[in-house]
Amino acid sequence: MKKLGLVLTVMVALAGVAYGSSLAIPWFVDNALPGAGWPPAAKNTTLIYLKNNTDDVLVAEITYYSAEGANLGPEYPANTFAIDPKASVAFRPVATDPNADIGGTMNGLEAAAGIAIPNRPVDVDPKSNGSATISWTGGPTDLQGMLATTSMALSYAHLLPPGT
Repeated sequence: MKKLGLVLTVMVALAGVAYGSSLAIPWFVDNALPGAGWPPAAKNTTLIYLKNNTDDVLVAEITYYSAEGANLGPEYPANTFAIDPKASVAFRPVATDPNADIGGTMNGLEAAAGIAIPNRPVDVDPKSNGSATISWTGGPTDLQGMLATTSMALSYAHLLPPGT
């Protein structure tokens, strides 16, 4: 009877424990100017798409890394953002690129939800490339993502793998 009581106590304790999940962005290059459009006239534009598969607002954190693996930040709470239930968001990891009138055209690629996702800190390392990890509290299928990069001559996209 004592063993059953212990097992039930452990099961109740584990049921209340939150678990964390993450997505890995293995590499990006995002050096096109804001308002360059899709595809950009020069250089590379990267868009990261995230989809909240839950019925609740999903709060996540993003951490950027250099090519050498150095943590670039940003630090908590400046690295947090939220995605509305069942919503999708697209953002550029380096540039703030509002979908607004830039020079008489609507060439920006980020809506307000995308602009709210923190950019790679270029004051720490001025490069416009790197990797990132997006983490949240919840299951691994709560958030899914895709990375798309395009230049004048090349365009590709792939699903983002689970992180650690």
